[in-house]
Amino acid sequence: MPSAMNIITHPLLKVQELFESNWNATNDRDDFGVTEFFQNQFDTREKLSKIPLLDYNSVDRLPLHSLVRFRCMVQDTELSQEVALFASASSRKSDENKLVCHRYSDGPRDEAALGSDPNQDLMDLRNSYYCVSIPGETEWVKNYEQKSNVDLEAAIHDLKLEASSKVLPERFPFAGQDHFAAVVKTHSSDVSIGVTDMVEVIGVLGASDKVMTGDGFEIHDESDGPRIPTVHAILMRKVEDHGHPELNVDGLPTKDDIENLTKEALAIRKELIDYLASALKGDKLAAELVLLHYLARVHSRPSGTVLGKLSLNLKESRTESPIFEDLARVTKNLLPKVHARPLTIKNLNDEFYFPRGDEQLSSGVLQVTRSTALLMDETGLEEGTLVEKGLKNLKAISNVSLSQTLGYVFPFNSIDFQTDISLLIVSLGNSLVPVDCAITLKPEESIASFAPTEEQVRSFRKYISVLRLMEYKFSEEMAKEIESEFMEQRKAATAAGTTLMTPNELAFDISLAR
Repeated sequence: MPSAMNIITHPLLKVQELFESNWNATNDRDDFGVTEFFQNQFDTREKLSKIPLLDYNSVDRLPLHSLVRFRCMVQDTELSQEVALFASASSRKSDENKLVCHRYSDGPRDEAALGSDPNQDLMDLRNSYYCVSIPGETEWVKNYEQKSNVDLEAAIHDLKLEASSKVLPERFPFAGQDHFAAVVKTHSSDVSIGVTDMVEVIGVLGASDKVMTGDGFEIHDESDGPRIPTVHAILMRKVEDHGHPELNVDGLPTKDDIENLTKEALAIRKELIDYLASALKGDKLAAELVLLHYLARVHSRPSGTVLGKLSLNLKESRTESPIFEDLARVTKNLLPKVHARPLTIKNLNDEFYFPRGDEQLSSGVLQVTRSTALLMDETGLEEGTLVEKGLKNLKAISNVSLSQTLGYVFPFNSIDFQTDISLLIVSLGNSLVPVDCAITLKPEESIASFAPTEEQVRSFRKYISVLRLMEYKFSEEMAKEIESEFMEQRKAATAAGTTLMTPNELAFDISLAR
């Protein structure tokens, strides 16, 4: 069995070995055991951590053709499909009649490496995705992921390194933020990946491509322009979007995670409420709602009704000592993906909150992975007029709040994609954005300070991640009881001439109960 370090530094040797052992010319599109081998080799979070993480800090130090791990968001799936060399005859006389596999590489290193008989060349189809570092990923997650890179980079420092890379700023949702981008090339038609999916790619680091302004990528073009690293994906896993790095490889809590948390849940929750209240001027009711907001996620969409979402508006009663910065700090300390920003007339009029595209897809503020927490500060909202772009942006935010959908605008149409974004707005009065729940803060006269230990913070993070992802289903009897109670309330309201409960209000009550 080859060592993990050998596989990391020279993965293409293992690919060639599997190709020679398992490939059958009658079915040349088979995987020939590559996926299964690498899945078994790196089937736990501990084993995955041995693979160097590809990001803007490491790209200049990682060797070409080594195995890398890239945690990213799919920003665009509509890059051109390309025909690439799958295998060619070896040019070495000693290896006559031997085929060399190029599926997980950029192809032969030079023309001399090509075989003398082009009729033996086998071609392959590749799909390409433009992927970016996870928008809003918080520092504690980045620090956790980067710990494993230090020793690995020291171990492979003497291998050939790849050139530095650039990015396309208009293809990242948050303007002005440092990020990393790579073109991920897949060789399997079974991979079903969509925009804003959070994925973990295990693959071979390839040469940088020059990104074209049109519909494709041009390999090894020496002209000026952004050059984006390539990763030839061997494994491309969708990861549960909450993104806690200590959960299983698929991002879901294990049975042990749930059992261990259940034992301490009440004590953790009490301390967590105190921590949240310390950022909310001591208002524990608001802290309860913020915690419910953290735990909320869309879990079903029956008959157009969105169950599980909880957009929240916290209304400040006075302007002195605003809460937004404290709340943003606490939220970033607890959740894996957070973006805090002001919501002003100028921002709405000047920026794009929705993605739009023609030959390539440009991003918008709301093009983020599911479970991203967006905190918006309306307390500095000034008087002014929203222009057409501002009105479209406000509508996009409202659609996310009410229906968890986001329209992608193209030249001749707009396509709605489902989202699951945690939207929390702090304002001085009613927000511009309609929300599921709004509450006016009631500050305590005496606010108890709460500075949690690192151990407590870790337990808070695990509590939120695990409970948010736990499956909870109503029994058939409970569903019938809810339906019956709903109909009785509507009958009573009709008889009394009062406002009827709507299906959306019922969905909100169910979400809170969950």
